Amino acid sequence: MVHTLYWSSFSGSLAPLCLLIEGGVPHDTVQVRTKEKEHKTDVYLRDIHPLGTVPALRLPDGRVLLESAAMVLHLAELAPALAPAPGSTERPMYLQWVAYGSGTLYPAYQRIYHVEDMVPDEAARPAAKELAMAGLAPRWKVVDDALAAGSGPYLFGDTASAADIYLAMLALWHPEQEPFAAACPKVRAMKNAVWKIPSMQQALKVHGLPTE
Repeated sequence: MVHTLYWSSFSGSLAPLCLLIEGGVPHDTVQVRTKEKEHKTDVYLRDIHPLGTVPALRLPDGRVLLESAAMVLHLAELAPALAPAPGSTERPMYLQWVAYGSGTLYPAYQRIYHVEDMVPDEAARPAAKELAMAGLAPRWKVVDDALAAGSGPYLFGDTASAADIYLAMLALWHPEQEPFAAACPKVRAMKNAVWKIPSMQQALKVHGLPTE
């Protein structure tokens, strides 16, 4: 069996697909049309993701990874150039940045794009969304400062890691791209560098996203 990535455009499937391609990992892709609610069908909920979200990654042994950060960490081990070696000085910070993307940035976006899941009172949602938007700035400033402290353009200098790829995907989701770029120029430079990686170019084309 091969890895099978269940994906949709503008979802957390972009980074895993880039890593599948970069690592030369044999894989299949299955597009999940979220506008048609394919991720909410009984079959998808039963056989792929019990919470009905995208992405999901079926492993060669049939088990399914449900979290994009876990997919990134797993696939980076199959493309060793994108993961600092265990025991290296970069390894702890590499793991931190993937976890930061998953545990700090990802939920911030959930509060913006899926505010209805967080706030039952419809009248309170605009204020909640505005608060969530304001919360993005300090969270991304942490990443920008870390990039500014290095030799760039990536977290670990001139070599891209899976953490850069994951964070670049999350940067794509910011709803105010120009103000974001002005506030976090190092993040924008990192994202632009990731976008030039051939495997990311291929992944962007699959997702129907601009390659520049």
